[in-house]
Formats: sequence, C-alpha cells, structure tokens
Amino acid sequence: MYSQEITRRHRAAIIIALDRSGSMQERIRLGRMMLSKAEAVTMMAGSLITEIIDRCRRIDSLRNYYDVAVVGYSNDEVEMLLHKDGFISVEELAAMAPEPTTMAVEESMPDGSSAMVEHTLTQWFQPKAEGKTPMYEAMLHIRDMVEKWCATEQNRESFPPVVINITDGESSDCDDRELTDVCSQIRRVSTSDGNVLMLNIHISANHTLPAMVFPMAEELSHADRYARTLAECSSEMPEVFNEAIMQLKGAGATPPFVGMGYNASIIELLSIINIGSRSVNNMQ
Repeated sequence: MYSQEITRRHRAAIIIALDRSGSMQERIRLGRMMLSKAEAVTMMAGSLITEIIDRCRRIDSLRNYYDVAVVGYSNDEVEMLLHKDGFISVEELAAMAPEPTTMAVEESMPDGSSAMVEHTLTQWFQPKAEGKTPMYEAMLHIRDMVEKWCATEQNRESFPPVVINITDGESSDCDDRELTDVCSQIRRVSTSDGNVLMLNIHISANHTLPAMVFPMAEELSHADRYARTLAECSSEMPEVFNEAIMQLKGAGATPPFVGMGYNASIIELLSIINIGSRSVNNMQ
C-alpha cells in the first residue's frame, strides 16, 4: 500500500483547499515572518504549485506526473482557482505560470528589531479574506472530485489522491461532527494502492503551543478546539511514512502520527507536503 510509483501512466492527484474567508485577515507570526493568514495561505499554495512543476521537469521535457486542483472557499462560494473544471495537468499548469514577483514581508531580526524583507515568489492568485467559511461545502466538492478521479480506469491503480486543506479551522456552515464526517468520507475513497490522504495545515494566531508537524496525540492534548477538530479530520499517516516522519521530528517521536501541522513555519509546513504528497518510490 502507498507504494505505487508515480509515472505518466499512473499519475497522482493533489487537491489544495484554501480558506479565503474574512478571518484570514488576522495577522500571525510564522517563523520570523509577520503577515496575514491570507498572505500565508497564498505563499504556501504558490510554493507548493511551483514545487509540483519542478518535480516534473526533466532535461528533455516536462512530464505529467500529477493532476492538480486548487479549491478556494469564502463567503458562500466554492471556486476552482486554477481551472473551472477542477483538475489540470502539470503541462497545462506550467504553461499558465505567472512571472515571479516580489512580496515584502515583515520579519523579526536577530537583534529583536523588525524589518521588511522581500521574498520572490510565483503568485498564482491574490490573497483574499472575505465573508464566511463554507468549509463543509468545499469538502463535499472535494469528496466528489476524488471519487470521480479514483473511479477513472486509468487512475484505479495509482497512488491515491492527496488533499491539503490550509485553514484557521473556523468553519461557518457546519458543526464539528459534520466536518469530521465529511472528511471521513473523503478519507474512505481509495485506489487499489490506498485511501485518500487528508492533510490539514492549521494557521493559528495562538502561540501558546509550540509549532508542530505530524503531531502525536500528546502534542495535541492542549491544542484549541479548532486544531483538535482538524486533527480528527486528518489521516493517520500510513506506516510506510513513519521512518521519514521520525527523522523529521527527531528523538522521541513515535507513531501513530496525524497528517497535519500546527503553528509551523512555511518550511516546516512544506515538509508535510513533501512527505505526504509523494510515493515512497521515485517518479519514473
């Protein structure tokens, strides 16, 4: 299980879900950076999309190893941010890549002062923070997307889809039980190689807990309600990933691990994606 090589014949699917609601206006600290949640989400998603394309580059060509979709949710709307029909191939994605831009971000300096530091990034869409948080409706859309993708003949033996939800955890269109239920439905969808991997990246202004990635149960014992709910929504990481996660977390880390991150820096959050969105074997 979770061992199918990602090839042009057996592509993998990645769905990135982005909370773009009004609460994402709040400013947070991520590592050394001070920025809005909306800016953090946009930066993370852009970094991931660019990384996906780079993974598929070969000397002679760009190879279609992934089907990619980005789902944004805010107000009462769920929208596809890359292509109106949902998934797009890496080749199509690369063809529509915007030119790199710079974004000035406030950062804490070693001496305790603050300074604006420019970061170069490919900004696939503008930060947005408006209205309510229809996370339940977004998850229903994603459930239907992964069911359709896994049911397609060419995908039935592929590495299962990876869903990466980046949010502050405050859903407006359901209660906690309903959210965990629809995420459970997503996780039950499968290919012959395993069930869908559901990862949640929790963006929080609460800094009373240290940053953590792939938390163990005791690490979440003092987390707030939203983090605990997202942990329940997330996949327990399959055994095949345990060794890599233990190397990432360091001494004392023991499975099982939850597929989420909490108050982590962008680099730490991307490490979740690096582990959770690739086959354990090399792409061919």
